[in-house]
Formats: sequence, C-alpha cells, structure tokens
Amino acid sequence: MTGSLEAEPARGAGPRAAPDRPVKVAHVVLALNVGGLERVVLRLLERTSRDRFAPVVCALQEPGALADELARLGVPLVVLSRKPGLDPGLPVRLAAWLRREGIRLVHTHNPGPHLYGALAASLARAASFAGGGGGPRVIHTKHGRNYPKQKRKVLVNRLAAALTDRVVAVSDDTRAVVLDVERVDPARVVTILNGVDPEVFRPGDARAARARLGIPDAGYHVGCVARLSPEKDHATLLTAFARLREVRPDAHLTVVGDGPVRPALEQQAARLGLGGAVLFTGTRGDVAELLPAFDVFALASLTEGISLTLIEAASAGLPIVATRVGGNPEIVKEGETGLLVSPGSPEPLAAALEAIAVRDDRAEVGMRGRARVIERFGIDRMVRAYEDLYAEVLRG
Repeated sequence: MTGSLEAEPARGAGPRAAPDRPVKVAHVVLALNVGGLERVVLRLLERTSRDRFAPVVCALQEPGALADELARLGVPLVVLSRKPGLDPGLPVRLAAWLRREGIRLVHTHNPGPHLYGALAASLARAASFAGGGGGPRVIHTKHGRNYPKQKRKVLVNRLAAALTDRVVAVSDDTRAVVLDVERVDPARVVTILNGVDPEVFRPGDARAARARLGIPDAGYHVGCVARLSPEKDHATLLTAFARLREVRPDAHLTVVGDGPVRPALEQQAARLGLGGAVLFTGTRGDVAELLPAFDVFALASLTEGISLTLIEAASAGLPIVATRVGGNPEIVKEGETGLLVSPGSPEPLAAALEAIAVRDDRAEVGMRGRARVIERFGIDRMVRAYEDLYAEVLRG
C-alpha cells in the first residue's frame, strides 16, 4: 500500500492531526464473546498497521470472554454499559466519547452496534461541523444475513445504512441481502471475505490431535466447531450422526463449542443411544490444534453469513459437509472440496457424511479446500482490503 493518511485533514473533534499521528479507529461491538464475528475483529486488530491506524474497541454491553486478548494486542477497551432494551441515551454518550477521544473512523459490527454507532457518529459530526471541524466517518461490517424476513429489523438496518459511508458484506450472499432487501446504494457496498491464517490452520498430526481430545485413534472422526445455539442446528447433526452410526459403527463425533442449547443436545445424544460416540468439549482455545483430529468437518447451520469455522476447517485440509445456506457454497466447492446438503434434513446429511467416509481421495478433497482458502480467504488479503477501505473513506 502506498501513501499516508496522516497528512489528510483531521475529521474528528479538535485541531488538525499531527502528520505522524495514526488515525484513531473505534471498533464498536456488543461484547467480545466467543464467536466468529469476534474472532474476525481480533484478527483485524492484530494485523492492522499501527503506523497508520490506532484501534480502540468500544463494547456496548460488557467486555466479553475474549476481552483479555485486547491487552495482548495493546488495544484499549471502553465499555458503555447499554441499558436493557432500546437505550436512547446511548448514542449521545457514545457521540461524546467519540469527540473526546478524537475518533476519525467508526467501524461497527452487528446490527445493534451499527444503529448506535451510526447515530453517534452523526451526532458527533453535527457537533464538529457547528464548531467548524469534521467528524468521524462510519464503516459497517455485516457479518450475517441479519433476519431479512423480519420487516422491522430490515427497516432499522436501512436507517443505520443511510448514515453509513460503506457497508461491508462478508459474502456474496450477504451482499445480496444488503442490496436487494435493505436497498443500500450499490456504490456504498463492498465485499470483503473473512480471512484466516493458513499457517495457523493447517494439516497436522491426527493421532496427536486425537490424544489431545482423549478420543480413539481408530475410526471415522466427524468434527464440528460452532456455538451451541439454535441456528447452528446441532440437533439435526446429532440425528444424522445416529443414522451414520448404523452403517459406520466406528464413527465418532466431536462437538467443540458451548451455548444455551448444550443441555438439550446432551440429552438428545443420550436418547439416541450415542453414549461414548459423541464428545462435547465445551469452548476450546486450541481449535487449530484440534482440527487435524477429524476426518471430515460437519456444519448443519440453518443460516450463515460466511462461517469462519468452515474456512478454518478447510484451511486445515479437511473435507467438509455443510448445509447449502448463506455463504457456505462460497467456501465449499460442491464435489471438489466437500458436499452441500439442504438444511434441517438429517437423511441427506448422514448420506453425505457416509459418502465422504468411503472416498479414496478424501485427503485430496481436503487439500483442494485448503488451496481454495489460500487463494480466496487469506487473512492478509482481508486486512489489506479493510485498510484500503479505511483510507478511501477517510479521503472522501
């Protein structure tokens, strides 16, 4: 990348920025809890050029389980403690903080932060213009489809987008929602695919990974990494796995993640008689080291923006069986890097898992998926795209 933002006129509160001062960027989130969105934010913070940008995180609800990572990254955190329900005072408090800190760019993540962040930036700009200055610009990353069939939520997203300089879609499917449902001006919509580090998520020693999990070395191993919430539809995965076990009694399922439906899923596994064939690990911080334990990665989601865990699994060289929803078909090339099935249907999911099990070229299927990740979903490509977008918006 060429050029320098530091010479641009300051658009935040206060006097012209010093030529050697990085631009302050505020990432507005609900909280840094365990999830794909939050991991994308952390990876972006980790690799953003500190010579050009000075990031800070503003959590509207609570720090979250991953907030300790910010100390390692040297990124400040502020928590504004949003009141339950609609908090009309929050945009005012957030706007005052933006002006006080001299924030020049607001980068929001998820619908709630988008609405509050865009309103606050507008208030901050109005106050700055009254004083003869500029104000912060707004970029929003749309990490998921965000309920395109719920009219009220669509209207809120449209309002927030009207106050936003650029809306980033993380997949072509998400972009379609932004354009066709939320009706955002195409000139203000950018697609930036989520990225992972293929040097971190890479093929490894299956035996060592299985020992790390405490699961049998032999057998056909199915893995899933996802938050245990209804939209991930682990219930269908468990039903499909029970049917797989009828023809593959050596099959084992490892479910990595935690969430509100875990007790129900554990009860379901017991009812299906899966016993020691299913392992619920809870949240793990060593997913990259665990992925080589699996022969196939399965994801039964009912909806997705673009699944970060699916990209991580492909980067680790795993063949994938996933539902044909959201951005999943943009990651999995049907028949070449894995198989796609209809959501909410155990029979096709079980059949696809069995089909992968008997493929002689299973390893090659996984490596083709890894090559696709390196080509399209690299972390450095993602970070460069965001930095270029920051520069463009700040110049506008």
